[in-house]
Amino acid sequence: MPLNRRSLLQLSACFGAAAMTTPLSQLVKAQPAPLTMQLDWLYNVQFAGLLLAEHLGLYSQSGVSVNLQPWESGMIVPEVVAANPSAIGCCEQNLILAAQAEGAPLKAIATMFQASPYALMLMPDRPAQTLSDLVGKKVGIHADGVKVMELVKGVNGLQPDEIELVEIPYENKLERLISGEFDAIQCYAVDEPIGFAQKVGKPPALMPMDQFGYRAYAQVIFATDTLLQQDPEQVKAFLWASFSGWKLAFANIPATAKLVAETYAAKDSKYTNVEYQQQSLELVEQYVMRGIQTSQIGRILPEQWQQTASLMAEYGIIDQAPRLEDSLDLSLWTGLA
Repeated sequence: MPLNRRSLLQLSACFGAAAMTTPLSQLVKAQPAPLTMQLDWLYNVQFAGLLLAEHLGLYSQSGVSVNLQPWESGMIVPEVVAANPSAIGCCEQNLILAAQAEGAPLKAIATMFQASPYALMLMPDRPAQTLSDLVGKKVGIHADGVKVMELVKGVNGLQPDEIELVEIPYENKLERLISGEFDAIQCYAVDEPIGFAQKVGKPPALMPMDQFGYRAYAQVIFATDTLLQQDPEQVKAFLWASFSGWKLAFANIPATAKLVAETYAAKDSKYTNVEYQQQSLELVEQYVMRGIQTSQIGRILPEQWQQTASLMAEYGIIDQAPRLEDSLDLSLWTGLA
């Protein structure tokens, strides 16, 4: 099915009849001031649902004006949102928790990814089934992943020195894995394995860390207390349109990937490669839909959120775990999907 406004608006109508029973007229009664949605990376299929919602006019159809803003170098998304009461943002769970622990008036309200794509990547002919298979091995980790690996080792009963962790930059890490310098390297599982397969000719072996105790949410959507108190209907409309966009994105992955690559990706970026974006969106779908049904898209389980927060505090990823009532507000999305 070709990607055009008419065909995807027809798909939108189908989803509305089958999965979304809340009338648009009940979401926002009057056109409010525009919202800014601050993304935590560049335009690519990791945000396909939101980009499709904009392209198809789902935001305006639901009565909300949204400006999608890509990440810029050096930007810390929770700081940007905290300074702008009319902004919404998305980022990893640990960054939101850290900001909340420092007093930022922010609350998580939904999530795009049910699990973090944090993973270890290994050569296809040297896979590992368990963390114990990495005992005595050398693993290359980025600065933001060192404490995560300490958490994973602790949860799995391994001593801190049983797996050698070496902090490495992003540059040339594939070559260092291929050469045998490292037995495994950190990767983002919805993107980097594609580059590996293009280079090596076959996909890498992967160890997703959510399967080894790191049960953090990713691409978590959050907003300021001010916005949630003053314009809850506007936020509700944003969530409805965004997750409607995600459902439509998965209904036609090839067409969605083509749209993102040709319309939204920066012209000098790898994200203009349609095939690359299609493969990435297929991986993204696994994380958006991990362990849930379509009707549960966007959900956060409070008990999982708080358990992960406590583990992050225990292993020094965050200074302390905020109280659940200070960290999470699911009232605007529960029952709307």
